[in-house]
Amino acid sequence: MHDKLGQLREALSLLLEDGVAGDSVDWEEAAAEMRVPSFPSDYQGFVFVFGAGSIEESLYVSIPRPGAVDAPLTVRRLPQHLLRPGAMSAWQEPGAASEYELRDMIVWGQTNSADTLCWLASGPDPDQWPVAVWERQGGGWKVHDCGFSEFLLGLLCGDLPACPVSDEALWGVQSARFLNFRDEERFLDMGVDPWSGRTLNRFD
Repeated sequence: MHDKLGQLREALSLLLEDGVAGDSVDWEEAAAEMRVPSFPSDYQGFVFVFGAGSIEESLYVSIPRPGAVDAPLTVRRLPQHLLRPGAMSAWQEPGAASEYELRDMIVWGQTNSADTLCWLASGPDPDQWPVAVWERQGGGWKVHDCGFSEFLLGLLCGDLPACPVSDEALWGVQSARFLNFRDEERFLDMGVDPWSGRTLNRFD
């Protein structure tokens, strides 16, 4: 688990050399709000090092924000209207619908292709929670037998059986850049695109 986090830290670099690195979370309060015993330890390590933000403007990682669940890039459970049959109830693998419950999903990320990245938080040990992905262009939910760091590392290194998200921009790139949301907001407030460095106009 922690070995995968270490490898993931080597694969990711901050877009800005003097950029924001990490966010602080009250993990006990966050766990209580989500009604879970805790959060995966590798994810907590990731948040400490990188925080909330995006990988190459392609995949967005959220953090818990106790008391502010509606804030952008915030970990949350699937809303009630998506738990009803038909909304997001399709599964890519036969039998998965009878094995897993949508109410156990905790959303930790999203992609530019409108994929939803979750943990299946049904077990008592957060370090054993698998990652589940709603592939908007892939026919529904697919459960990956790996945790947070292993999933992201597998995406970047191309080590999973197939690209696990609809957009292949990060698939097998080996290394990528990360931008904390606070740096992004700071640059946008100055009228600058932090990824390209170009000045934005009011139509951007």
